[in-house]
Amino acid sequence: MQIVDSGESEMEETRNNSPLWTRRSSRCQNDHCVDVSRYATKIEVCNSTAPGTTVSFTEDSWRTFLRALGNNTLQLPNT
Repeated sequence: MQIVDSGESEMEETRNNSPLWTRRSSRCQNDHCVDVSRYATKIEVCNSTAPGTTVSFTEDSWRTFLRALGNNTLQLPNT
């Protein structure tokens, strides 16, 4: 069992809940945008037309996703 000072716990929680940076897509129309936020332990992508809905990535999975986009090898399900 690990005992953590409550002040330290609160600081870590704040750090994980506050984005280090957020970037909005540059081609927004009528406020229909995609936002990408970088946190200490994850990357979140959200769509402005669906508030509260996010897709979270680990650092490694985000890099893999971006690499697949760049290589044009991203496999999407048939819809």
